[in-house]
Amino acid sequence: MSGFRKILVGVDLHHADRLADTELNPPTLTAIQRSIWLAAQIDAELVFVAVLDLGAHTQEILHEKFGEVARDVEDISNKVLNGIVQQATEKGCRASSKLMYGTPSYEILKEAVLGEYDLVVVGTKDMGMAGRFLLGSTSMKLLRRCPCPVWVTKPDPEPENLNVLVCSDFSDVSQHMINMIVNACQNTESKVHLLHVNETLADKGIWGSRIPEDQLEEHQSKLREENEAKLNEQLSQTDFRTLKYGVKTHVVDGSPEEVIPKVAEEEGIDLIVLGTIGRSGIPGILIGNTAERILTHIDCSVLAVKPADFECPVKFDD
Repeated sequence: MSGFRKILVGVDLHHADRLADTELNPPTLTAIQRSIWLAAQIDAELVFVAVLDLGAHTQEILHEKFGEVARDVEDISNKVLNGIVQQATEKGCRASSKLMYGTPSYEILKEAVLGEYDLVVVGTKDMGMAGRFLLGSTSMKLLRRCPCPVWVTKPDPEPENLNVLVCSDFSDVSQHMINMIVNACQNTESKVHLLHVNETLADKGIWGSRIPEDQLEEHQSKLREENEAKLNEQLSQTDFRTLKYGVKTHVVDGSPEEVIPKVAEEEGIDLIVLGTIGRSGIPGILIGNTAERILTHIDCSVLAVKPADFECPVKFDD
C-alpha cells in the first residue's frame, strides 16, 4: 500500500429518499475512516468524490425549473465534503473533494482512470438478511472494471490495526500484494496472514478414479509441503521480519470459495486481499466466477488487485 500515492474515496451522499443528506451511511463512514487512516500512514493524497445520481436531462430540468432546490442540494453536498476534507487535514493528510452528477460507477471509474489514481476506496451496501454484506452495483462494477486496486469496506467500523489475509496463487500479482501489505503494516499493530488454497484431486473429479486413496493423500501431503515452501519463498522477497507479529502462513486443501471465507472467519480477518484477472475488451472478470462467489460469502472488507496488464473495458475521452 506504500505505493498508493493518490487515493480516490467514493462518498455516497444519498440517504433514504433524499439525493443528498448530511447523515452519511455506515459503509461510507467506514470508507472515509479507513482511507484517512491509510493516507496518514503512507503520506498519500486523498480526493473525496461524491456523485449525485442524476442523468443529464434530469440535471437540466433541475437547474432550469428548480434552481433553488439544485443550489440547496449542492450546498448540502459541498458542506459534507468540506467537513470530510477538514477531518483528513486534521490528521495531517493532503485532501480535496469533487462533486459530480451522473451514474456513480461510471463517474468514479472515469475519475479513477483519467486522474491516474493508485487506489479507489468505496463502501458496500448494508448487511443483508443472512448477515453478509451486500456488494452494491457500484462496488461490483468497480471491482470488475477499475484498473487500479479497489478497496471495498464493510459497513461496521474496523479496528485501527487490521487483521489482514492475503490470498496467494504464486502469481506476480500475488507477490505484489504481499509486498504491498507488508510495507503498509510496518510500524503498526496489524497482523498479516498469507493463504494458499490447494485444490484437491477430489475437487478435480479424480477422487473416483482408480488411484488408491493412500496415493492421493500422499500426493496432497507432498503438494502442501511444496506450496508451503513457495509461500516462504514469496515472503523472503519482503521485509516481513520487520512486522511485529511476522506473517502467519496457511496452506489449506479445498476449494477457494469455501476455504477463504472459512479461514477469514476462524482468524477474525478484517481485510481480505485478492488478486484478480481480467481480459481486455471484456467487462472485467474477477478470477472467473470463483471470486464473485467468495465475495458473497464473506463479511469483511476486500481489497482487489488487478494484474499490471489489465485494461479498463470502458473507454473515456480526456
